[in-house]
Amino acid sequence: MYRWIPTVRRFCVTLGVIVLAQCASGQTAPSETFAALLKQGFQLHQQARFIEAISILEQADRLHHGDYFVNLLLGIDKLRTGDVDQALPHLELAARARPDEAIPDEYLGEAYARLGHFASAAEAFQAAAERSHGSEDALLAWAGFALERIREIGAGLRSYDAGLAVARRIEKAAVVPGTRCTGSIPVLERQLTSISIASPTAKANTAGDLSICYAFAAGKAADKLKADGDDQAAIDRLYGDILLRLKSDPAGAQLEYQKAIAMRPEDPSLLERLAAAQLASGNMDAARDSAQASLQINPHGREALRTLAAIAMAQREYEQAVPLLKRLAHEAPGDLNVQVDLGRALVQTGNAAEALQHLMPVLNAGYPDEKGALHAMEARALRQMGRNQEAEKASAEARHLSDLFQARNKEGGREKSNGVQ
Repeated sequence: MYRWIPTVRRFCVTLGVIVLAQCASGQTAPSETFAALLKQGFQLHQQARFIEAISILEQADRLHHGDYFVNLLLGIDKLRTGDVDQALPHLELAARARPDEAIPDEYLGEAYARLGHFASAAEAFQAAAERSHGSEDALLAWAGFALERIREIGAGLRSYDAGLAVARRIEKAAVVPGTRCTGSIPVLERQLTSISIASPTAKANTAGDLSICYAFAAGKAADKLKADGDDQAAIDRLYGDILLRLKSDPAGAQLEYQKAIAMRPEDPSLLERLAAAQLASGNMDAARDSAQASLQINPHGREALRTLAAIAMAQREYEQAVPLLKRLAHEAPGDLNVQVDLGRALVQTGNAAEALQHLMPVLNAGYPDEKGALHAMEARALRQMGRNQEAEKASAEARHLSDLFQARNKEGGREKSNGVQ
């Protein structure tokens, strides 16, 4: 998801004043052209005509390379069109140009998160909250990122046995008052990346500590917003996110989202959140309708795409799932879960070569495959391509992983029957 930030809400007036002042003053012809391009690009940006805005702003950038506002707008607009890699250098330049400003850090956090650079994303969101002195926008961005990471970490934990036990512990901890974070989120993110899945217990425990820290951060942000915030729809949205991601209460989340939608009926982010809650409640038809309504307003809505893809995969409609998952993979190239789902769907539709382009890098990066299912899927794709020797190697690895998993389960069963907990 990773999109909780209003599109340049706070500096609109400042930018307008600067542009008008530049246009009114006696500049040289190039300066007049730059000011006109900047003004036009900003107007297109405000109308959400991002592709047109990018074209105009790139012309302005060629005239005055390094301008703060031009690069900030280019970074945001490229984020909104899914060009995350190209957005990042513009946002980094804007952040360097004005190191005391919070806005570039908010969008940098979003860009880093979508690329899978979670430690850098956490640092950027935390910096934005500090530099803005806890502004509503910055707190919402930080809390939204934290809750999305809880979802992603939970999905990863449930893919292997040691992780599943930790995921259940986190769910219990989420409802215990006084749960505290005992580490630094960026440090824990880097530790999680460095620990190999070959050490599943260490990886799961670090993921558990990180989830608790994110839950604590989101809770603190929500409390502050409730006390100081004046955007009730945003507060309702955040409490819906907490109920959905942290409390596993999709019914309660739907009520919060519906309250927010009553105030903002055309907000695509609220509609896609409602769709996610409806899907978690098992109401696939309502979830599909809400997700499609969201995409009508914002075709780049990743949570809406995720919901529709999940529905298609659950119903084994793989031909429908593939284009949705491809759009998701483009929007968030750092999301390994999307790469795995896309690889699975491509195998099911007979696109073996393309499936391997998604599955093999993920497996090589150490994605958990405790039961060997992904290696078995890889073997199936290799056989479809006639690469039988490689397929046999992948099958052998799948059998090996499956045997290890079953042996661990048998050992665990014997320990429990002997009274060892």
